[in-house]
Amino acid sequence: MDSLGKKISELCNQHYNQLPKKGKPATNQWTVLSAVVMEHSGIYTVITMATGTKCVGENQKCPHVVSDSHAEVLCLRLFRLFLLEDMMRCLRSEESFCLERGSGCQFVVKKNVYFHFYSSCVMCGDATISQTLPDPAENKIADNKGVGDKKRPATQATPPPQTKHVKLDETSRTGAKSLLLDDFQSDTLKNRSWRRTSVLRTKPGRGPVCLSLSCSDKLMKRQFLGIQGGLLSRFLSHPIRFSSFSIGGEFCLGSVKRALFDRLPDNTIVQPPVYKVEDIFKNSVVNCRSRCKDAEVQSTSSSILWLKRGEEFQHLASVKGKIQGATKSSSLTKTMLPVCRTAMFQRVCSLNSLSENGDFLSQDTLVVPFEEDNFSEQYQLFKSKSWYSVKKQEFCGHFEGWNRKMSRLIFTSTESNDITKK
Repeated sequence: MDSLGKKISELCNQHYNQLPKKGKPATNQWTVLSAVVMEHSGIYTVITMATGTKCVGENQKCPHVVSDSHAEVLCLRLFRLFLLEDMMRCLRSEESFCLERGSGCQFVVKKNVYFHFYSSCVMCGDATISQTLPDPAENKIADNKGVGDKKRPATQATPPPQTKHVKLDETSRTGAKSLLLDDFQSDTLKNRSWRRTSVLRTKPGRGPVCLSLSCSDKLMKRQFLGIQGGLLSRFLSHPIRFSSFSIGGEFCLGSVKRALFDRLPDNTIVQPPVYKVEDIFKNSVVNCRSRCKDAEVQSTSSSILWLKRGEEFQHLASVKGKIQGATKSSSLTKTMLPVCRTAMFQRVCSLNSLSENGDFLSQDTLVVPFEEDNFSEQYQLFKSKSWYSVKKQEFCGHFEGWNRKMSRLIFTSTESNDITKK
C-alpha cells in the first residue's frame, strides 16, 4: 500500500517541476509544497497545488486578504474553489469532474471518486512533536539486591513500581505556541509548553503576531467537518474527506496520526492511511541546505496557487495574501485572490443565478445579493443553515479555544483591523 503514497508524491513533484517559474523560490530559498490529487476509476490527477510558508499579521486581516498562506491551507482553499466551479458546470449541464446533481438542490460526489492529500513535509503544530522511547540510562530502576540488603518480609506491602518518564526528542519540537492562556503568556523553555501534545497551537514564526491556528489543527478540523468547508456544505448532503495522506521527509508517524485523528471528538470516523514518502521536493528546506552548503538559506515570501479548470488551469503567485505585483493604488479586483473570503462568497451567491428556474436555493436559504457593507453578517448567516453548523458546534465544544478564537476572525473592512485591541 505504500506504493500509493510514492505514486502520489512522484505525480505531484513532477507536476510542480513543469510549472512556470512565477512564484517559485530562488536558489537559496525554500518552501513547502501541498497538493490534492483526485482519483477517478484508477486514474490520478492533480487538481490543486500550492506552495507557501507565510502568514499576515492580525492588523492586516480582512475578507479581501488571505491571512494564512501556508501551502496546506492554500491547497484546501483551492479545493473548495474547484468544488464550487464543478457545481457551476453541473448547473450549466457541462461535463463535471467529481460532482453530479443529487436530490433537491444538493450535489453528491460521483462513484469511484476519491481525494488524496500530499505535503512535502510534516505540517506545523502538533504533528511535529514526537516522542522517543524511554531512555534506559535515565530511567533505570534500581534493584534491591545490593550488598547488605535484607529480604522484605512477606507481610510488607510491595512498593509501587517507579514510573518511567517518556523522553521527548528535542530535535522534533515545534515553534507553534499553545493556545492555552497559561501557555501562551509564559511560553518559555522553562515552561516546556512546546512539549504539550494534543493542544491547539498558533502558527510558528517570529514575524507579526498571528493568531491563525497551525496546519495540524486546521487539517484535523477539515477531516472532521469536511474539506468542502462551511460555505459549500449547504450544497452537499455529506462531508468530503481525504482518503489518504502522503507526507515527505522525516517525521513521527504516530505524531501525525495523533494530530489529525486521535484528537477528534468522534472516533467513529474512519482514519485514512498516512504514507511516509521520500523527500524528493527540490525546494524543501533540507534539499535547499544541501544545495547551498554553507550559504544562508531562508523561506520564500511568495506563494504559488494552481487550479485545474477543465482543459485549462489557473496559475497565480501571491505575496502577503494578495496577488503578486499588486500595489496600494490597484483596484480590489486586481489584488484579491480568488480563494479569499470575499471572492468565494461572491461565487457562492452567483450559484442561484445559474439554476434553470432561478430557484436553485430554496426560499429559506436564499442568498441575498452580495453587499460589501454587510459581508460579515451574510457570511455567518449563510454558513449557519446547514448540517455543518451542527457538526461545528460539536467540534468547538470539544476544542473550546477554537470557538473563542473564531469569533474574532470574521470582520468587515469597515471595522477596525486592529483586533488585538478588542
